[in-house]
Amino acid sequence: MPHRQDGRLTVAELPAGRILEDCPAGLRSHEDLQAENGGLIPWCGPATLALASGLPYFAAGTMLRGIAPSWYPGTGPVVTAYWRDILGALEQLGVAHAPVPVPERRPSLLGLVRDGLPAGWYLLRITDHFLLLNNQGFGLATLHDNRHTAAVLTARTHGRRRVTHIAHLPQGPRFRF
Repeated sequence: MPHRQDGRLTVAELPAGRILEDCPAGLRSHEDLQAENGGLIPWCGPATLALASGLPYFAAGTMLRGIAPSWYPGTGPVVTAYWRDILGALEQLGVAHAPVPVPERRPSLLGLVRDGLPAGWYLLRITDHFLLLNNQGFGLATLHDNRHTAAVLTARTHGRRRVTHIAHLPQGPRFRF
């Protein structure tokens, strides 16, 4: 493995026996969701629900409206989604999920991943945003949302935002409904 003169690696090295699975076959990309939304960037709440459940983007918005009709406009895009409604939609669709406690002092997303979040798929609510996280379990994670597909988690890809809610998806996201 090539090293720099200061002794740091120039190429990331994965532990033996681990395979980095950034984008499982069938998981839609943010560009797929954008195409479903007529070329416009989709909103993060319905987009994350669509990715986690396999629903089409517009069906995810319709499902949120059905769960809490008084909280969402009758027509147009669902701009602001609520954690309870996204979990309610997953429950109705039979997508397995389990809440994960978040420390009272909200960690940054990068801090959460680096401090031992177990490997697996997670639905997260971070400061002003929803996303799916595929944590590899050794400080490396990729995220999927309305603007990223299998993007490595860094400070520039939401890593500095604070985590407010976590749900583990033990079977991962559903690829197609």
